Amino acid sequence: MPTFALVINEDKPTAVTTGERILQRLESSGAAVLLHPAAARRLGRPDLAVPEGPRWGEADMLIVLGGDGTLIRAVQRVAPYGVPVLGINTGHLGFLTAMESGDALAQLDRVLAGGYELEERMMLQATVLRDGQALAAMSALNDAVISKGPRARMVHLEVVVGETEVARYRADGVIVATPTGSTAYSLSAGGPVVEPTVDCLLITPICPHTMSARSIVVGADVAVSIRVAASPGEVGLSADGSDPFPLLPGDVVRVGRAPYTARLVRLPGYCFYDVLRRKLSGT
Repeated sequence: MPTFALVINEDKPTAVTTGERILQRLESSGAAVLLHPAAARRLGRPDLAVPEGPRWGEADMLIVLGGDGTLIRAVQRVAPYGVPVLGINTGHLGFLTAMESGDALAQLDRVLAGGYELEERMMLQATVLRDGQALAAMSALNDAVISKGPRARMVHLEVVVGETEVARYRADGVIVATPTGSTAYSLSAGGPVVEPTVDCLLITPICPHTMSARSIVVGADVAVSIRVAASPGEVGLSADGSDPFPLLPGDVVRVGRAPYTARLVRLPGYCFYDVLRRKLSGT
């Protein structure tokens, strides 16, 4: 009997109503279902509530109803366990989701019958070093961002790739993005769009002081180190939009490929460039 975990953005009415139908369909098929506690309360099924933890890693698939933000947070919970993630879009953009909510029930039947593929997406890991000691580590599907606080002036950052210093930025911050994250914050900051299967990292400055500062694309297996050379105010590190971890002058953030990937469910006929065209044109 397969086991499905279900995460719902309970703030979106469409996600809740679609989640109710999906729960009914899964249970009628004989599958076991685990619900995030918030979703269990919203759907009136406290008997299915399972807190985040190792049991989520035992699921055969995680189904996420929401937008890209909901999916990214869910991926971080289960990627270390290798659990495939199926995203159903009830948000606005939906770069990462596999289907729209209006088609969810029909497409779910295809998934239950095994009619899907898995796409491996690279994730990154960022570690904060202070005086050579690791203070914090975090993973991301999209990006790790070093940025100044709301009242701080520009931060001075030194970027080292491998053993070579490649850039010094006076900027509002810097983004280190995966190919998946190339269509997120990095794109807004002027970075390039990169096809998701390309093995690389993107280093993109945020509002740099000099016009010559541009994005740098490096190999995925090269260590990227960013040193906070100076900061007249608050500066922090966030991963996929998480609450920032405070950094001090002299701190080093080391970013590289995570030891696991995000496994996204794709239906036959999925094409990244078709999604890119539709989403960027607003269709």
